[in-house]
Amino acid sequence: MVPANPCALPGRSTEFWFSDGSVVLIVENMAFRIHQSILSKHSDVFADLFTVPQPRSDSESIEGVPVVHPTDNLADFTDVMRALYEPFHFDKLAPDADLATLIQFVSGILRISTKYNILTLREKCIAVLRTKFPSSLSACDRLISSRYKYVASTIVRAIPLARETNVPEILPWAFYISTNIANDTLLEDSVLSWRDKALCLVGKNQLWEMQKSITHKFHFEFSKAPTCQLPCQSRLPQLMSWRRTEELRVSPHPLEQYLDWDSLKVCPRCVEHAQMQHQKGREMVWKTLPSMFQLRSWEDIQKEQNR
Repeated sequence: MVPANPCALPGRSTEFWFSDGSVVLIVENMAFRIHQSILSKHSDVFADLFTVPQPRSDSESIEGVPVVHPTDNLADFTDVMRALYEPFHFDKLAPDADLATLIQFVSGILRISTKYNILTLREKCIAVLRTKFPSSLSACDRLISSRYKYVASTIVRAIPLARETNVPEILPWAFYISTNIANDTLLEDSVLSWRDKALCLVGKNQLWEMQKSITHKFHFEFSKAPTCQLPCQSRLPQLMSWRRTEELRVSPHPLEQYLDWDSLKVCPRCVEHAQMQHQKGREMVWKTLPSMFQLRSWEDIQKEQNR
């Protein structure tokens, strides 16, 4: 039924008002005349919604087209319409886009596609996020090698987005990077919950302990290889300075690959022994990274995300 008061009519979307559209969706007093067939093809939630019979006496219509009132954010809904109707919409995101641009681009699409189970768009958004939030050690190594610099005010936005849209896959790395935020800055942040702030602070201490005692132990307590026949133990490499130790404690990075093996000034067997311990330590840190932030295991994360 068309409202009697013309002033009550919603505005029409200039992008998404199609004369052959079969349904009108009104979001925040903005009307989208679009196609049931397209929505139903991509979303079983919309497909089910459109199959529910509406009582004729109560049904609302505009130009004879049935009306539905989703309770969504207008900007988010507009973004998901663009992604559905424009085949190359994701190509607008530059390959070298920074994290702020990337999150701004996908967040609305991710929220709406998760709510309405639009799997193709949801997977595209997650694939974009994976470029900055690795879920494997090999992907982590590639990202570290790229020397990408994270901005604190941006990285913290990923954590509530991941929780809201059930994308726990990006949380371990998001927390890992967030532990490098200065404590005062972290505590004053208005985006993170107090629980997530506490996880960052506790995780920072855990990562530092793992860096000191497992991944980079050779910097603090060098032990020579069991097969070493040379006096490597007596010519220990220079131990970590107090200043550098404090820098690492404040901003731990146990997953960083150590490359300057020549500086140890020990025999090849001892270098190989240290390299093996270093890599095994990094693998251990990666495996336990989710549990440091109360996220269970990587396997559990994948199951939760895909359910």
